[in-house]
Amino acid sequence: MIDTYKDRSSGINAEYGHEIHIKYEDQEKINQFARYNSKLLELKEELVEKNKEMQNLNDALQDIDELELSEDSFPFQLGEVYVEMSADQAKEMIDTYKDKLNKEISGLQGKSGELETLMKGLKSELYGKFGSAINLEYD
Repeated sequence: MIDTYKDRSSGINAEYGHEIHIKYEDQEKINQFARYNSKLLELKEELVEKNKEMQNLNDALQDIDELELSEDSFPFQLGEVYVEMSADQAKEMIDTYKDKLNKEISGLQGKSGELETLMKGLKSELYGKFGSAINLEYD
């Protein structure tokens, strides 16, 4: 199965002066690049959310430190319920959440790095074969 890629403006690739034929295997690589790109964007969005959560936890720790002298206990939200805790208990819970969140962030960063490596390999292979007749920008 052979597909043909044509420059949208003229039907002919300007660099080569002729139509570019894309083999099935090459089309599969282009599709794989697109799937990796989509997954990478999802991971980056998830990383932004996790970093916001981490900032919220850091802010909560700072608030506890500021209020610790004036308060005996603090309301701590667990799901939809608030539980009264001492400052030490609240700090311990926040540290536990931060540790879990750090592991999740590290995992997401690792997956993102793997995808970027795979995408760079596909990108260099496809650009080597098709030159400027193909656009594989992902940022």
